[in-house]
Amino acid sequence: MIGLPALLLAAVTAVSGVVFDDANGNGRRDPGEKGLPGVVVSDGAEVVVTGPDGTYRLSASTRNVFVVTPGDRRATSPWHRPTAAAIDFALAPSPVPATWRFAHLSDTHVQPENVDRTRRAFAIARQRGADFAIVTGDLNKDSLRVPEATARARMTLYAAEAEAADAAGLPVRSAPGNHDIFGIERHLSLVPPSNPSYGKALYEELIGPRYYAFDRGPIHFVVLDTLGVDDLWYYGLLEEDELAWLRKDLSHVAPGTTVVTAGHVPLRTGKFTDEFIADGPARSLQTVDGKTFWRHVVRNAAALAEILKGYRWTLALHAHGRTPPPLGGRADRRDAIPHGAGRGSSGADAAGGPLRLHGARRRDRRRRDPLARSAVTAGG
Repeated sequence: MIGLPALLLAAVTAVSGVVFDDANGNGRRDPGEKGLPGVVVSDGAEVVVTGPDGTYRLSASTRNVFVVTPGDRRATSPWHRPTAAAIDFALAPSPVPATWRFAHLSDTHVQPENVDRTRRAFAIARQRGADFAIVTGDLNKDSLRVPEATARARMTLYAAEAEAADAAGLPVRSAPGNHDIFGIERHLSLVPPSNPSYGKALYEELIGPRYYAFDRGPIHFVVLDTLGVDDLWYYGLLEEDELAWLRKDLSHVAPGTTVVTAGHVPLRTGKFTDEFIADGPARSLQTVDGKTFWRHVVRNAAALAEILKGYRWTLALHAHGRTPPPLGGRADRRDAIPHGAGRGSSGADAAGGPLRLHGARRRDRRRRDPLARSAVTAGG
């Protein structure tokens, strides 16, 4: 398995700080603004909870540090930061309406020639009253097989659009896709594994954590990295360190809580499973450690289902395939994984009960609105 060279070589740092009530929403701690107790902070390995005064401490970190924003709060300073000795997080009150909505987008494939498409999608989501947007991977045109300067420019461009959307009132949460892994098709990228940005390191540098969680209202959102790497090729996988983090994260989530997962590679369904591709970069099969499996679905999705037993896993959002599976139906109670919203865009209204989805296929050229309507309820 190819890791994250830049992060593995980074100095191990003890991180401490405070999560505070940013009452005036200016992103800075002013006199009288108190610390917030009981807020989860993590670096994707260690998971801790703030004390009565809002302080926390991570014993040894080489990763991005992030705060799991509570359901009635919004981040007014960055919700994730590169490892440093001192990191504070500002959270302002954000009352939860009786019904609220979020947007799901994917496969933006940003490059200078098409960046206006993603900009418009964020603007439409904001105009339609989305509380936030989740973008499930393939954020940039391609990083797999291009030089570092090209990959870095494309990822930076996506990050700038996400930051602009956030500044305009639409927080954006992102997940990595296969095209966001830098340089691993070395016969085309000519990038050596010794490059500090190789693999997933560039994503963590420019975008943020590969997996993390946050709350909105009573719902716990888990954003996943669904990609493994074997030499030159990616495949669907939840790595063991990620699953270990998720177990720790959920230890702070009450059993029975509604959980929504989001990631790039489908957990169960996807376009690439509809046909057999014998060879090439999109080939159907992958062999790792002597075992051959379907490459374009998450190989160990059953492990995720096992971890989420005891929670109300209502919705799994994904993308990756060229044609989304149909939106429709309730979650399959046998494994709690509903059909994903697929490649393109969708939205969801949330309340105390089921999530109601509104979806659109990006490739439907007749629809100018990427959040055009089609309705389905997903829930138990």
